[in-house]
Amino acid sequence: MASSTPVCRPFFEGDERAINLTFEKAFGIKRSLDEWAWKFPPGADGRAIMLTEQDGTVVAHCAGLPVNFSIDGKPRRAARMVDVFCRPLNDSGSDRRGALKQTIETFYREFGSSGRFSLIYGFPGLHHSRFENVDSGDDADLVQSVAAYVRKSTSPLSRHRLFYRAEPARDWEPRLDDLWRRVCHDYPVAAVRDAKHALCRLAGQPSIRYNRFLVFPRTGSRAVAFAAFRSDGGCCRWVDLVWDHRHAGALRLLSYLSAKIARQTDAEIEELWLNGDPTGLAHMEAMGFQKVDDSGVPVMVVRAFDHDLNPESLDQRIYVTMADADHV
Repeated sequence: MASSTPVCRPFFEGDERAINLTFEKAFGIKRSLDEWAWKFPPGADGRAIMLTEQDGTVVAHCAGLPVNFSIDGKPRRAARMVDVFCRPLNDSGSDRRGALKQTIETFYREFGSSGRFSLIYGFPGLHHSRFENVDSGDDADLVQSVAAYVRKSTSPLSRHRLFYRAEPARDWEPRLDDLWRRVCHDYPVAAVRDAKHALCRLAGQPSIRYNRFLVFPRTGSRAVAFAAFRSDGGCCRWVDLVWDHRHAGALRLLSYLSAKIARQTDAEIEELWLNGDPTGLAHMEAMGFQKVDDSGVPVMVVRAFDHDLNPESLDQRIYVTMADADHV
């Protein structure tokens, strides 16, 4: 019996179970529906998800997570593309690449060309199905490598860190709003890293624990840095970082905390992404971080949909940490 024609359509309530089943088959990992619901919360405009069905089964999927972005002081509505996958070949014997390509193109049309998002970006190849080349970025307006660094776990000591103190950050952390307002000029092209961003990205994940810290001058009450770490699998990752560039000692304290977490969790390596912050990278290199070989660096692809937005002007200016990717 011939298969029905694949149908590409937006997400409807109730699709999540079928989507998650195909996700698990495509990536070979288990994911609870609670984790899916955390990752894709309902929004006023609905979820930015396109899927393709055939014979009542989800065979391809592409989604975006809304992100408040700022480009040279102008707010932009962006989407971080995630969960681009299709059902494996051996499920039916047919080639699903055409369905995935159609799903991706429809996603761009419905959520980019329509005006809903000014910018759509992603990191193809980090977590991919066997058809990652379909979304290789060949048609993107901008393709840029991301600065990735590693350090063998150590406990760097510096008297300068003693002039600062750290305390755990809460799920809802309004002090991040104040910090972002004071340092946003150091990040002219970036996802807005305020309290809402941290709540959506770093709080409530059912299966991952993040260590989040605010850093203050020893005698001060206004935060000068924020960082989030995740340590498992032998690696302590700097998931996110925001800091006041006048306070290098705050970075030294965070470096000390990262090494301490790594030691406590038996992690041998610390990993960091830090694109668009040359001052921060200079400090990280001074504290022992070394650049990853070019063959192992992640790649960011960006597509712009506003006529007044020139993607070439963003090259290597976009601030990127691991929190910007569907990586940790």
